[in-house]
Amino acid sequence: MNKWMKVVCFCMLCLLLVGCGSSQEEQTQKELDTGFIPARAGMYDSEDTALIKQIDKRNNTIVFYNLVRQKNYTLNFNGTTAFYDKYGSALTIDQIDAGDIADIRFLKEKKALALLQKSDDSFLLENVTNFTINEKTHEMMVGDQTYRLEDNLFVYSDNEQVEMMDINQVDTLRVQGIGHTVYSICIDKGHGYLRLKNDEYFWGGWIEVGNSVIQPVKEDMLLVVPEGKYEVLLTNKGISGSKRVTINRDKETELDIGDMKKEEDQKQYGNLIFVVSPDTASVYIDGKEVDISLPVQAEYGIHQLMAKSEGYQTVIQYIKVGQENATIQIELEVDDDGSVSSNSTGTVTDSDTVSTTSGKITIDAPVDVEVYVDGSYVGMAPCSFKKTEGIHVITLRKSGYVTKSYTINITNTETNENMSFSALVKEETKDDDEDESKSKEETSEEDSDDKDDEKDSDKDTEDKDDEEEDGTTVNDDEFPG
Repeated sequence: MNKWMKVVCFCMLCLLLVGCGSSQEEQTQKELDTGFIPARAGMYDSEDTALIKQIDKRNNTIVFYNLVRQKNYTLNFNGTTAFYDKYGSALTIDQIDAGDIADIRFLKEKKALALLQKSDDSFLLENVTNFTINEKTHEMMVGDQTYRLEDNLFVYSDNEQVEMMDINQVDTLRVQGIGHTVYSICIDKGHGYLRLKNDEYFWGGWIEVGNSVIQPVKEDMLLVVPEGKYEVLLTNKGISGSKRVTINRDKETELDIGDMKKEEDQKQYGNLIFVVSPDTASVYIDGKEVDISLPVQAEYGIHQLMAKSEGYQTVIQYIKVGQENATIQIELEVDDDGSVSSNSTGTVTDSDTVSTTSGKITIDAPVDVEVYVDGSYVGMAPCSFKKTEGIHVITLRKSGYVTKSYTINITNTETNENMSFSALVKEETKDDDEDESKSKEETSEEDSDDKDDEKDSDKDTEDKDDEEEDGTTVNDDEFPG
């Protein structure tokens, strides 16, 4: 009897196990029938080479720009997303910048970024200071290399998109592109503004801001200076003084120099011994001819020097007198086309410039702002100034607003031209900062309250995405082919 009971129990146990197995198989089959496959780290179904247009670290999203189709699309990133430089070394999201060109892998349907690697096909030019930009021909010169500017060029300052005209000649740039085409320019080191206060004594003298700015001191100047810390040197009539100053990006700094000593007995002079070829050349210091057969006495400070001789190129440069004796060697080159050779940091005075006909530039907008050209005040807009060939900086200023400067390249000086710029933006005040902080707190609370609603809407959004055609996502974003 016991033997038969054992056999019956064993059979029932087997039937029970088979039933459980069938139930598990049925459950597994049901899960498979839903079509849902959990995403795992590294999974992807699409690839692209794209420019990073915008990074939102708060919402963990990146907006990409497809270089071929010229369309934007947004992907989400999380802790499983892998970031690499072009050599395969791991990066963090903080080492990725707007304007970078990257090779990416992602799950299109889920808009999930799996991998981002800075593209090996792209070029990167860093610490670019020797450059010229020609907007009319869409070309950029970096050193002696010429690059084409993409029609839809992206320009960034502090990871915010700005206009090409916001780039100033004193800025330090980071340039990225593919082949010989530039797709993005990032202003790594921008510029600010320096205004002198109580500077009447130094009018007609010289100001030197580090190695960045050397120019005559005029009434009511507003100088464009690269951001950073500098020693500002002012000289006039043999008197010199210096002060430290910090220039912040897009900010105006006022430097009071009224306390610099001006006693006549402080004047210092240096003796300049000239060695000039050809020996028939005439030498001028600050516009006055000097006798170079004997040592020439000059006040300490910066002076404009010009040397010229018939049949040779005229040389114009700046010299800094700062010691008791100094030898200056000048060798003029044979003149083939009547050109003038000058140093890149200097400017030629009006008496040295010959012009037959000259047009003017009129600044029409924004109205009622102060207009400065190369640091010198020209009037309140609308106002006009004389055209001179070359690269110039137009600065717009109004009390209570953020000062802006624009670089222009004048090639045609004979015609009149009208220019209008964007309205100046109001400066942020302490009250504005408090309001913004309060707004962020309220937004954070609202986000917290809306989390449940967002979860409920996720399924509806996924269903809507499924109904859309391939290659198209919500908000008019478009994935590559």
